[in-house]
Amino acid sequence: MTAGDLATFTIRPGIPGVRRSQLIVPGPGLVEAEVEDDFHHFRVALHHDGGVVRKIVAGAVERWPWTTCPAAADHLAHRLTGARLDALAEVDRPQAHCTHMHELALLAASHAGDCAPVLYSSFIADAIDDTQDAEVWINGEPALAMTVRGSLIVAGGALAGRDFRQYRQWESEVPVDERRVLKVMRRMVQITGGRGFDYGATPTAAHIGPSTGACYTFQPERAAEALLTMDKRDFSFGPPPLAGLIAEVMDRPARK
Repeated sequence: MTAGDLATFTIRPGIPGVRRSQLIVPGPGLVEAEVEDDFHHFRVALHHDGGVVRKIVAGAVERWPWTTCPAAADHLAHRLTGARLDALAEVDRPQAHCTHMHELALLAASHAGDCAPVLYSSFIADAIDDTQDAEVWINGEPALAMTVRGSLIVAGGALAGRDFRQYRQWESEVPVDERRVLKVMRRMVQITGGRGFDYGATPTAAHIGPSTGACYTFQPERAAEALLTMDKRDFSFGPPPLAGLIAEVMDRPARK
């Protein structure tokens, strides 16, 4: 697909569900990354020397679920600066961070040596008979498709029968080059519940007991201060998330 095609490409247009774009732009000593979906819009920039992170600039761009989310950017920068690019996942428990900025940083680091931008386009349909179809595309090409029931993979080739809630128990059995896209899929499965969530009944993060400790905002010391700011959007029709940035970035020539 051309850059223009990617900027207008919507997975299964008109089918209700969550859509997400993650755009990774590598360059000399710098990897920039941005993510947008129905509920979030964050960016991360990793400055590095080829092996170690020298500086991180991160932030919430336009939309974030809770008032405490933007502060997670400084926490991410403080904790990951100085770490090896190939070992960022070992620095902290992911739950100590904003899930989306942390995973975006790890995804960006994994593409630090690339010569051209990479676009992950993801989709998970609203449930029909308790099951959901989900897909991940990379640069406009299908990369992974499955059907899930809750967190259980009910159709997905060799992955059928696996449960994303137990992902860390079976991750090592998945080929290394397949884990990156699988983690993108796993996050889509986990955020899909936001489509039907009762936001009016949750003025603060502390009102969602089962999520205590799940991320930066839901840590016990700040959950009661986290006020809901949800600006939910639906990308089922029209351009995908990050459409303008995709059109600008994907048309750049690859660096040598």
